[in-house]
Amino acid sequence: MNVIDKKEEHLLELFSQDMIQTRIKELAEKINNEFDKNDELFVIGVLRGSVLFVADLVRHLKMPVQIEFIRLSSYGNDQKSTGKVKTVDLSLPNLADKNVLIVEDIVDTGLTAHFLIDYIKDQHNAKIVKFASLLDKTCARIHPVNIDYIGFEVDDKFVVGYGLDYQGYYRNLPYIGYFPQ
Repeated sequence: MNVIDKKEEHLLELFSQDMIQTRIKELAEKINNEFDKNDELFVIGVLRGSVLFVADLVRHLKMPVQIEFIRLSSYGNDQKSTGKVKTVDLSLPNLADKNVLIVEDIVDTGLTAHFLIDYIKDQHNAKIVKFASLLDKTCARIHPVNIDYIGFEVDDKFVVGYGLDYQGYYRNLPYIGYFPQ
């Protein structure tokens, strides 16, 4: 199936733009309550899907924030997890004794999230490592992972929009939708 076969008008809305923005404000409030307003926070977004979530989330954070991005993937060409984490770019500044918030668009198998949390803790000796995901698809979980801040739980649907894509398309939608089976 190519992207031409999947048209936006066939998408069913799962989470509206207003629902997403309301939930992001709630997550930011929780983060603001957990970190001192004077403590620097390194927000690490996982490209490409988390870009919109990161941008909207950090606007509501009250502490000094530095934003970094890395590229990881566990997806193959058929949009299913390969079962292995592919590191594309893990370039980060010195995070020793720093507060870190990792931000993902979706956690499904848990492989990428688990890898990244361990990597930041073990290789960078961060003081605090927290994890935020806009979507949590526990029905696909292979590896247990602790997500500190969850936007929404989703069932076994292939979702697109608000940073999530299908073959690189639909990231720009202001809502999250899915194609009916």
